[in-house]
Amino acid sequence: MNLTFHYRPCLSLLAATITVFAGTGLGGAELDRVAHLSMSVSAPEDDNSVEAELASFELALGYEANLFADETDGIANPVCMAWDSAGRLWVLITSAYPQLEQVAPPNDQLLILEDTDKDGRADQTTVFADGLNMPTGFALGHGGAYVGEGNDLIHLSDTNGDGKADTRRLVFTGFGTGDTHQNINSFTWSPGGELLFCQGLHSFARVETPWGISRLDEHGSWRLRPLRRQLHGFSRSSSGGNPWGILFGNWGEAFIKSNGPQISELIPAMVWSDVPGIQQGGGVDIGRTEIKSMIMAIPESPHLPEDIQGDLLIAGYFAHVIDRLKIYRHDSGHRLENIPPLMRSTHSSFRPVDIHVGPDGALYVADWFNPIIGHYQASLRHPDRDKTHGRIWRVTATGRPLAAAPDFSQMAPPELCEQLRSSWRYVRYQAKRRLADLPVGEVIPAMDEWIDGLASNEMDLARLLYEAIGVYESHEVVNRSLLERLLKSEEASARAYAARVVGRWSDRIESPLELLDRYVNDEDSRVRLEAVVACSEIRSSEALMVAARVVDHPMDRFINHALTTFSRALAPLWLPALEKGTIAFDDPSHLVFVLRANGGKESIASVRSLLKQENLGSEARSNLMALLAGIGSSTDLRWVLDRAENNAVVLDGFIETADVRELVPEGDLAPVLSRMLDSKDLEIQLRAVRLAGLWSVNPTSGRVKKILLDRGLDPSLRAAVIETHSKLRGQDAVIDLISMIDDPAPVVRVATVQALCQLDLDIAAEQAVLLLKNTTSESAVEDLVTPFLGYDKGPSALAAVLGKEPISAEFASRIRAVMGAAGRFDPALDQVLRPVLEAGTVGLPEYSESYVRDLSMAVKQLGDAEAGAKVYASAGVSCVACHRIGKEGGVLGPELTAVGAGVPVEQLIEAVLWPDRQIKEGYAATTVVTKNGRTISGYVDVESRFSIVIRDAATGTKQTIAVKQVATRLDTGTLMPPGLTASLSHRELRDLIRFLAEQKGRSIHR
Repeated sequence: MNLTFHYRPCLSLLAATITVFAGTGLGGAELDRVAHLSMSVSAPEDDNSVEAELASFELALGYEANLFADETDGIANPVCMAWDSAGRLWVLITSAYPQLEQVAPPNDQLLILEDTDKDGRADQTTVFADGLNMPTGFALGHGGAYVGEGNDLIHLSDTNGDGKADTRRLVFTGFGTGDTHQNINSFTWSPGGELLFCQGLHSFARVETPWGISRLDEHGSWRLRPLRRQLHGFSRSSSGGNPWGILFGNWGEAFIKSNGPQISELIPAMVWSDVPGIQQGGGVDIGRTEIKSMIMAIPESPHLPEDIQGDLLIAGYFAHVIDRLKIYRHDSGHRLENIPPLMRSTHSSFRPVDIHVGPDGALYVADWFNPIIGHYQASLRHPDRDKTHGRIWRVTATGRPLAAAPDFSQMAPPELCEQLRSSWRYVRYQAKRRLADLPVGEVIPAMDEWIDGLASNEMDLARLLYEAIGVYESHEVVNRSLLERLLKSEEASARAYAARVVGRWSDRIESPLELLDRYVNDEDSRVRLEAVVACSEIRSSEALMVAARVVDHPMDRFINHALTTFSRALAPLWLPALEKGTIAFDDPSHLVFVLRANGGKESIASVRSLLKQENLGSEARSNLMALLAGIGSSTDLRWVLDRAENNAVVLDGFIETADVRELVPEGDLAPVLSRMLDSKDLEIQLRAVRLAGLWSVNPTSGRVKKILLDRGLDPSLRAAVIETHSKLRGQDAVIDLISMIDDPAPVVRVATVQALCQLDLDIAAEQAVLLLKNTTSESAVEDLVTPFLGYDKGPSALAAVLGKEPISAEFASRIRAVMGAAGRFDPALDQVLRPVLEAGTVGLPEYSESYVRDLSMAVKQLGDAEAGAKVYASAGVSCVACHRIGKEGGVLGPELTAVGAGVPVEQLIEAVLWPDRQIKEGYAATTVVTKNGRTISGYVDVESRFSIVIRDAATGTKQTIAVKQVATRLDTGTLMPPGLTASLSHRELRDLIRFLAEQKGRSIHR
């Protein structure tokens, strides 16, 4: 069977889809929950046959698909796969996931599939290992297979040659098992024979090794050097959390895929710490898919068309798609560009989880095949979980001859060395893996001879030497002369990888820091990045001093991240040495960088000492003073202020930490702030105004009021003055503020309402309603209502005034939309709005199974998706503030492009009308009420023992709250207020549900 299906993007449909998704009646987290629910918990298909699934595929023009293996070959829920040196496909399967049946022993398996007649269909299956208990990853190597199984990393091998494992060796134990889909996974060999793998958010690992205890808390990645039994953990190595997928480029570039949309550059995060509690920080994002996805692959082979060579393919298990991105070099890292996908399916059980190029040059896709993949959204024992099906699909280029990789399993080392010349990635990889497995006494002499035979003018010499050094690394054999050749290469990518090897061999070669000193100053930024990370392998203060010299060159976000991570990880070494005076950085700017990166009280003495030096440059001095303003004592703050009244950078240092630290410079602050308020520089004036209010410098109130009343001044300055004036004068400022309420500058009017809310909510409500009655602008309604949402009793105060006179349905609808987008609900305000909005509408019905059943029948029989699209996009139920659709929309909630992909209509109804019945993991909102009455609702972004940073749903900004200012904190569940769709008629609600139910994720926005 070899059917072809083509993918032809429809631009008009794409444009229509983007337009339709511009608004929604669902709140951010709730529509996200529905989207995740629809993709992770789908209704089973009526037809699960191979033919039905194959017919559901849409492939890019010029590609076709056929079945390579399925359940008749023993494949059921394949987790991952790998090709061996003989061209056989190994597949790991698990029926135990996500929870083992207690009455049955575990019997997950590692299978070997063979296509003996080379017709593109597996015809022989061998069970290499069985009795496994929920394995989540494997890699072939060292005469067998490394397998991740719960707490354990094991090695299985076949010692008698019958094709079945007969030896099980425990390599390490102690890996975290906080959640089954977050156990160690994605086993990937580096070009130098290191085994990298991932772990997820709820995993906490303590692994005993010959080198000590290796720790890794929460999501991150591991690096194992098997022959040395050296294990290092890299925390938060993917910013999206729950990483699942590691990939190396053709020059060893490392990428990591989160179990979300993000793809990250891994090298900047590969700085390890052996100090408990030191968290190094995450990787650097370089692109993203539109929907959650995982494992990555680079499609390179003689069989595939030129336009796909070197692209990035990603298994989009949520949206039933194989995504495709272009990779570009950007600064010292990379960037990705989304292009139309290679493959997609409308079948709800198509779940691509792994991709590899095979020995014939075709692409092979592991299909988990299950309508249910989530285990937060559905019972672990849900009867619809499919434990019997699984597929391996083969994707070929139509009309192009297949490739034919050799059988590496029978090759001697000299012949394997020659295979490193191949232009085909698969061949080079298999040759190196076979060389890594053979005895060192056979491989290294052959490798030495092969390198000696390379001519100095050999075509592609740098790449050949790069492949060769990886063989030495795999055997932990140091070859200094080969390393020197690569370091001197004209090819920057070769020098970059060689710098990495210096770090790896740093404990076995002479003067590694002298070598790396040369390359942190290399002309190529990628080489400098690799040299910084390589320095981190040398656990000494001197290594950081060498790495810090990279500051002398243009910095980018990748190098900045690596050096920052290194500074923090090595702080227990260099900070004490700095305080004792036993180390000295070459240039003050180097020390400024590492001190700023590390922060904390430990840095204060060093900053003070450095500021006494007379040879500091102006930029370095400004940065140091800003740092001291953020971490110093009140005496330090005054010392800085007296020297920085005309320095905006330093003044920002005061402002950034004022709310959290609540520390004021000592002495009389009025003279210096008064001079700043009289400055001719607007930027200095703005900062002076902010500081006068933050520090409560009352003697400046007269000058502040003068600025307030001068309508000829810059509106941004007057808006800033309003907040400070209200802080300094309190209730005495109310009359002044009321006089400003009709100011022609919108920014001033909004600031006035915000200030009045702080002083007197009742007066603020009266003034705001006066303005609201005279405006028809949606943005004006949002500007005037939003300030009230920042206070616990703000909406009620607004309701008290609105309830005095009749209001229009349009006006009420706009207020409801603002409340909905902010995730706020107030009973008093709802009581005013609901009668106006719900005349002739469904209102908010009580939950009942019969109501859901009846509405579901109406949706299926009478629902109009086109009309529902208009309801979805209507202003009164807008959700665009929370979600990005294609290239448009907010980011408070994730993508919504596949909201109806297989979800039962009944579940959609429940999610729309009663969103608080189920809350998606990671999207439970938090509401904090401060001691001064402010209310902030949203998602916690960062939290420490001093402060909480919340992505505020009302303003769309990050709000930092000092922990000691928190009066109450509640986990409020959903951000979608009840009754947001209550203003819809029965027909509108029916049509909206029908529209959502028909969104199958068939248009992925680029």
